[in-house]
Amino acid sequence: MIRFDMAPAWHWSMVVTVIVAVMGLVIWSYPRRLRTVSPGAARLLLFLRLAVVLVLAFTMFRPSLQLIEPDSRPRVLAVVMDRSKSMGVADAAGGKTRREALVETVAEHRGQLEEVDGNIEVRFFDFDKELVPLELGQDRLPKTETTGDQTAMGSVLEKVFQEARNQQISGVILMGDGAQRAVAPFDLDPRRVARLLGDQGLRVYTVPFGASGSSDNSLDVAVDDLLVDRVVFENKAVIVRARVRLMGAANRDVTVRLKVEDRAGRTVGQSGPMVQPPSTGRTSPIRRITTTQDEDVRQIELSFVPTRSGEFKIAVEADGLPGEVRRTNNLRRSLISVRRGGIRVAYIDRPRPEIRSVQLLRASEKIQLETHIVRTGPGGRAASLAADLFAPDTHDVYILGNVPASTLGREHLASLAARVRDGAGLLMLGGFSAFGAGGYANTPLDALSPVAMNPAELQGAGAIETDLHLMQDVRVVPTDAGLSHYIMRIADNGEANRTRWEALPPLEKANRIRPKNEFVDVLARDSDGNAMLLSADTGTGRLIAFAGDSTYFWFQFGFREVHQRFWQQMIFWLSHKEDDSDQPVWVQVEPRTFNAAAEVPLRFGARDADGRPIDDAEFQVQVVAPGQREVQLRPRRESDAFSARFAETSDAGDYWVEVNARRDGQAIGLPARARFLIDARDLELDDPAADPGLLEQISELSGAGRFAPEQFHEAIEQLAAEPAANGLTQATVIELWDNWYVLGVFVVLLSLEWFLRKRLGMV
Repeated sequence: MIRFDMAPAWHWSMVVTVIVAVMGLVIWSYPRRLRTVSPGAARLLLFLRLAVVLVLAFTMFRPSLQLIEPDSRPRVLAVVMDRSKSMGVADAAGGKTRREALVETVAEHRGQLEEVDGNIEVRFFDFDKELVPLELGQDRLPKTETTGDQTAMGSVLEKVFQEARNQQISGVILMGDGAQRAVAPFDLDPRRVARLLGDQGLRVYTVPFGASGSSDNSLDVAVDDLLVDRVVFENKAVIVRARVRLMGAANRDVTVRLKVEDRAGRTVGQSGPMVQPPSTGRTSPIRRITTTQDEDVRQIELSFVPTRSGEFKIAVEADGLPGEVRRTNNLRRSLISVRRGGIRVAYIDRPRPEIRSVQLLRASEKIQLETHIVRTGPGGRAASLAADLFAPDTHDVYILGNVPASTLGREHLASLAARVRDGAGLLMLGGFSAFGAGGYANTPLDALSPVAMNPAELQGAGAIETDLHLMQDVRVVPTDAGLSHYIMRIADNGEANRTRWEALPPLEKANRIRPKNEFVDVLARDSDGNAMLLSADTGTGRLIAFAGDSTYFWFQFGFREVHQRFWQQMIFWLSHKEDDSDQPVWVQVEPRTFNAAAEVPLRFGARDADGRPIDDAEFQVQVVAPGQREVQLRPRRESDAFSARFAETSDAGDYWVEVNARRDGQAIGLPARARFLIDARDLELDDPAADPGLLEQISELSGAGRFAPEQFHEAIEQLAAEPAANGLTQATVIELWDNWYVLGVFVVLLSLEWFLRKRLGMV
């Protein structure tokens, strides 16, 4: 059968409109240019011009002929079988593994498969992350070995769909435990592919094997997560939190240990042995847990005190239990950087949203933040604070938030004033109970504060005294002096700095503050000229008064980098650290621990003595993998740094990154180094539970059904009744417009018209 078809380049109406308009334009305008030639020549030229338009119209309609004939190729029934390692779990009937039960099911129904229909061909495939065709003779069965390290049902079904374009596939029988366990690039969602298959008429019948929950023989102890600060400090207790999952361990004791790398005598590129740190009166590196349930999850805390600076590997490990088969998931590792000491900051405030802003200071490796949340005691009594909070040499900077003077008490205020006189920094933040409104006039801090305060400004217990506050959106506008001051420098030059401040969202309210005297530096005002940020030196100490209390808007609305830079620079200035510089070459790997086969992102760069990025630096990036295997990476330019990606992570262990930078042929500083870890976890066996629910979703989305193994014959019968997904015919398409002779006619017509116009003197 021959069928004529057209597929216009645009919508029918648009194509017709364009053609009619062009032909009308030719008929209306072209004859005017032909008045100087004979009527016969004019008619011939007009005919040639219209013929050119008709050829263009022909190509715009894109006509074709379809030759349709019966398809005599045999239909294909695809039996797709899971061979991943989770199919080796022995939770099928009779103590068989899932794969053994699958092979046994195929063997029982092999005869029925072969006798379905004389025009149906049964083809067998194994799969894990790839689809593997099997050549099985009449008496051969699939192997029972399970070797696949991933189960990528989405990727495999997509390959089946591609096969269906070339074969008369009637349908698919997908056999396995149903759990999708795959990493990029094999982590395609099988539900999305199943819906696509169903739209094309290709049904996927599923047959599940394996238990979906824990059972008596599924004893397993796993450390699922490990949380620890990336940067910690010497001689300070470090808290390590872990989540331990217990399956089949009812009424058993499980010991969980913290281990830390011993790097004594080790150089860069060498890993040290893992040892258990000693237990002290304030730390506990070991915990014993017991559960009465067959399935339980426990959150535990371990701790230790690092005594040396540097980068160290830590691990939380659960001792294996007798009879536990899978032990690769008993261990979870991470990396920490131990510093000799950072800027010690004590932050005192009452509960409010701005606390989130201040706590982002923890992102800096140079700042060691302690947060002290206080609440007003009954009858206005002073809040209870640690006795050594204001002791000499305990903190370098204090941040005082929305805390009334009465809550701190006069004794604490006197101790804080003494610390500032001894060289500590003090940052006073805005709030309804800050500055004069908080009763700080005539207190020990009054003489040091850069803000003029009056006892009459005290905020009472009633309504808010609005004359003490700016009760509207407030923009922070740097003064001329502020634009060049270290605290306010959020861009590299003055004009860019001003533009960046103007782009920040406004704060929600602020205190009305005024400088105490002419020795106070006013670094920022609002749009109406009210002071917003004051700074002053008092002896060896430094003070900042910031009237705002809602800088959390900045990071909420996408200005996190500016927000953190502003806060960190306030702390650095208060602690006399504004001249400290970092190493010129740097490298960063986040996170520090990855699963096998993951792609690891690296960021790196170089900076000059003023901390500005060196954009024209040339980098050499090398990763040393386990076994001293060296891999060179190619840097890529980003907006504010350079990057590279490392994908050769199949081996578990420690990986070391080294970045060298050069400029004009000269080395820039010392090489920057970092380390990351690839976990030795088993994607298939860490949590081998079957997922029959996912198989049911796949079958429903494709328009089929799920069958238990003992119902396998029903799936075969239904599939045998299905027509092939791509029909029972073959169609050969002949494009009438996309060929050489249409182009030839077009060129001949144009050439002939041009030749005649040339002969008639019109060109």
